[in-house]
Amino acid sequence: MSEQLLLDKKKTRQRVLQQRRAFSATEKTPAEQRMLKFLQSWDIFRQAKTIHIFISKTDEPDTSPIIESAWESGKTVAVPCVVPESFELFHSQLKSFEDLSSGALGVLEPSPEGRIAMNPESFDLVIIPGVAFDRQGGRLGYGKGYYDRFLEQTAAFRLALAFNFQVLEKVPTEKHDVPMNGILTESGIIEVNN
Repeated sequence: MSEQLLLDKKKTRQRVLQQRRAFSATEKTPAEQRMLKFLQSWDIFRQAKTIHIFISKTDEPDTSPIIESAWESGKTVAVPCVVPESFELFHSQLKSFEDLSSGALGVLEPSPEGRIAMNPESFDLVIIPGVAFDRQGGRLGYGKGYYDRFLEQTAAFRLALAFNFQVLEKVPTEKHDVPMNGILTESGIIEVNN
């Protein structure tokens, strides 16, 4: 990877994460409510039997209403767990928010003794975090590559979850970066032809 690309990624990450931290609760909550409405009326979500979704951090779009909606409609929900000392994810079914505790990177995940293994091949829809995205399906993650490795193992529809300001003209990507099939923002779902 070129030094310039590394620098571009670092600068873009810093800029967008700063915007995300500055996004107030009064702006964030209505945006999340609109995202949920768009998702609930979207055929791919409605038809999905098994979805994989991340447990959001404070400044990310809140995924708990999406998870509740999935449970209410009878879907199986899987969440990622970081495997310590590796760059791999373990995928566990989630049946209740009470099963969550702080994991390896300080992100909530099912406690090790309560995990129910799920196969990435069983997922119909994967809802993906990230720092920035573009309309060509490019994704700039947090820099560890967990999702790129995981997404190579599933044929599920890859849906990024982002606020409007996280969708840029172009994000710096590399060959191994797995492209998104769509992006859900508070303005709707952008489907990507890749």
